[in-house]
This record gives sequence, structure tokens and C-alpha cells, in this order.
Amino acid sequence: MTSTSSNLQKAIDLAGKAAQEDKAGNYEEALQLYQHAVQYFLHVVKYEAQGDKAKQSIRAKCTEYLDRAEKLKEYLKKKEKNPQKPVKEGQPSPADEKGNDSDGEGESDDPEKKKLQNQLQGCFRFHF
Repeated sequence: MTSTSSNLQKAIDLAGKAAQEDKAGNYEEALQLYQHAVQYFLHVVKYEAQGDKAKQSIRAKCTEYLDRAEKLKEYLKKKEKNPQKPVKEGQPSPADEKGNDSDGEGESDDPEKKKLQNQLQGCFRFHF
């Protein structure tokens, strides 16, 4: 039972560090930490968590962290392409102005994203 709490604690610690790095503007580091935290959380859900309520809570957090990680990844890709112009909050990016909408199409080629999505889909089996 100690491994359950240590893996869960490791996931929580990583998520906390990710949030700190995110707030500090260290987006690359935050992205890595969010991804590692999700991997630990998924392990806990799949092999260690007991009770549907606990699993549901962990899955909700994983979804939040993955959403944030995706936003960071998009930001970092855009920053790489156009490093000279930071985009202010609430304004469209230059890519959006050119008609390239960021609706998620085309990002499905990212193997890292596919891997995390497949892991999530394997864990998120909803019973109605």
C-alpha cells in the first residue's frame, strides 16, 4: 500500500512543480512536468487506485493537466515559428489571422500526444 501513496504523492508533487514553473513562465519545463505528472496519475488509476470516486477525481485532474500541456505545447510551437512577436492575451495570433485556426486538426500527428491520448482512452472507460 505504500507504493500507492508514494506514486500518488509523486504525481501530486510533479503537478505542483509544473504549476509553479507555469506561473513563473518556464513553459518548456512546465510542459514536461505536466506530462510526467499525468503518467504517474494514469499509473495510479490503472493499477493502484481503489474506488470509482478516487479514479474519477484523478481522471478529471489528468484532463486538466493534459489540456494545459496542450496549450503550452501550442504556445511553444508558435513561439518557435515567430519568436519576434509575443501575442497579448485576448488577441489573435498571426497564424490565426492568416486563417490557420487552431482547432486541433493537424496536431494528431504528434506521437507524444497520441501516446497520452491512448493511455487516457484506455483508462477512461465509462459505464452507463
